[in-house]
Amino acid sequence: MKKGYIYTLFVALLTLFSSCDDFLDETPSKTSAISPSSLEEYEAILDNYTQFYKEGIYPAIFGTDDFGLITDLHDNGGLYNTYHAIYGTWNNELGPDAGNSGWSGEWRKIFMANMVLAEIEDVDATDEEKANIIAECHFIRAYSYFVLANTFCLPYTEANKQELGLPIKQTTSFDESIKRASLEETYELIESDLTKALEITREFGEVNDLKQSWRANTAAVNGFAARYYLSLNDYGTAQAFAQMSLDEYDFLRNYNTDMRYSDITYNVTIFDPDPTQVEILYPYTRELQSVHEDRLEFGELYYYRMMYNGNWAYWPSPELLDLYDQTNDLRYKYHVVEDYSYDRGAKDPPYSYPGYIFFFRSDLPSGPSVSEMLLIKAECQIRQGAWAEGIETANILRAARMDAMADASEINLSATSQGEALTLLLEERRREMPFVHRWYDIRRYNNNEDTSDDVIVSRTFYPYNANVILGDESPVTITLDINSRKYAFPIPNSEILISEGALEQNQY
Repeated sequence: MKKGYIYTLFVALLTLFSSCDDFLDETPSKTSAISPSSLEEYEAILDNYTQFYKEGIYPAIFGTDDFGLITDLHDNGGLYNTYHAIYGTWNNELGPDAGNSGWSGEWRKIFMANMVLAEIEDVDATDEEKANIIAECHFIRAYSYFVLANTFCLPYTEANKQELGLPIKQTTSFDESIKRASLEETYELIESDLTKALEITREFGEVNDLKQSWRANTAAVNGFAARYYLSLNDYGTAQAFAQMSLDEYDFLRNYNTDMRYSDITYNVTIFDPDPTQVEILYPYTRELQSVHEDRLEFGELYYYRMMYNGNWAYWPSPELLDLYDQTNDLRYKYHVVEDYSYDRGAKDPPYSYPGYIFFFRSDLPSGPSVSEMLLIKAECQIRQGAWAEGIETANILRAARMDAMADASEINLSATSQGEALTLLLEERRREMPFVHRWYDIRRYNNNEDTSDDVIVSRTFYPYNANVILGDESPVTITLDINSRKYAFPIPNSEILISEGALEQNQY
């Protein structure tokens, strides 16, 4: 991994000072990296949100029961690539070569944070100015380590502490070990970085009428802390941090007044058998791929991170679709796009299936947000016994998402027991944040003391190899058991090979 790590991360640094997002053609070397020297240059590095916002973690996108891996979608339009099946069935043999795992993208962010931390003390600036940058870099590093650990390592439990974690990279030195530390050591680094990140003093605010969610701030760091402690089933601490974020900023976009369909008409020609025009209704957030202002103006994100699917297809499973009140839930109205399969090629013969759309066709909000904090607060209240209060908290969110003309009984959740309240809340969490947190959630549900929320994911799909889905063969059923070692996806083989044995692959 050492050579690969050096190559990937120096290219990332060079890209920061490039006018495009593509990698440079020049092979990087130890002397080719540009070294910033002023506070303004370091601020520019961290302001360049295009280098930080994408989370292209395909294993987490396709590996859960939110994603529909369905034989009919393959039969009618061939709407899957092989990596959908590989990641969607947790294939540890083909997974290391499937690509788009998210491994290199998160290490780039860690390298950039380490580079700034290594040099910022020598910059001519006040201690306060440098302190906020230092805290922000610890936040970036903690965030990416958390993403990597939840993708490539087993869940963090007492029994798993000595399982393989991640390489501990705290500098930009080529000589720093790339051997995988234990899972316990990995989480100790995340928590240490989080503690330092919580020293940030920059409050959540606006720049040029845009929420400055592309930079770390107090609400974002507290929000990530809430997410982190929720993953450890520390509900009291998670609730406290969620509340701190909400106390600072609690705006919710009311879908009754602040959401709309696109003003652009999208027509697709299908053949049934004659050519027929079908209008597809997209939310207005579908319109712009490369312009970020709409996303920054949306107003609910504390920190600008997006789950990225370059295949442009979040296919919701039938199970996920059944969770929505399709008449009154405005999230279904605006985000579940009917006939989306036509847009992706299932036109002759036509096969209609919806897709989930938020920003453009590729991006779903994944950074800490107001809605996530409400859901964390509500879940923690319920799990700690204050289940009636937890339902009230969840209903704050639903008031902004459900049709205001519906009956109150359809807008508001109601429960008669703690168990019922928890079930309703976890379903609400899936409706609000499909795909984005489900992989992390299943891992923690299966490793807490409450067996009522355990999730066993099962797929029935065609066999496949590395190159093709074998649609002429009979479908097979594959199950991801609660304690499966496949909850740690394989590290890319390219990294294993280039490390010359220093980087150990997960064992299954």
